[in-house]
Amino acid sequence: MASGGIVDRIAAEFGVHFISHTKRAQGRHQSKARRTCQTLLKKHGPEHLRLVFGLINTAENRGNWSAPCFTAVSWLVSTKPDWVERQGFLDQFDKIDLGRLLTVAKGLNPAAPTVTMSVLLTYELDRMMGSNAREGAA
Repeated sequence: MASGGIVDRIAAEFGVHFISHTKRAQGRHQSKARRTCQTLLKKHGPEHLRLVFGLINTAENRGNWSAPCFTAVSWLVSTKPDWVERQGFLDQFDKIDLGRLLTVAKGLNPAAPTVTMSVLLTYELDRMMGSNAREGAA
């Protein structure tokens, strides 16, 4: 099966469908990031892509199906696998507002919001998880 079919199937598992990049997304179930998801699938495989979808698919973040969000979350999962395995990671991740991070990233670095968002996401989680580790040690 072509990667497009697999990407569509994984997106459908999370109630997301892809629309043309020339159209405006209407609702929390649409994404224009099909090509980005195909790249992530080819680079990391279907389980990685499912994990990225699952992390974005929280009550607070559902609807942040943009290419920068997919890429930033994928980068985090790829570079910090020990964090993903850590107890409490999902609870901490659920507290992050990806839409706010993307807005801040665009403001800080309009030329490269994806890279900036990846860094901000890492810093935010490091701060949150680090404070939990310190609280547990106290």
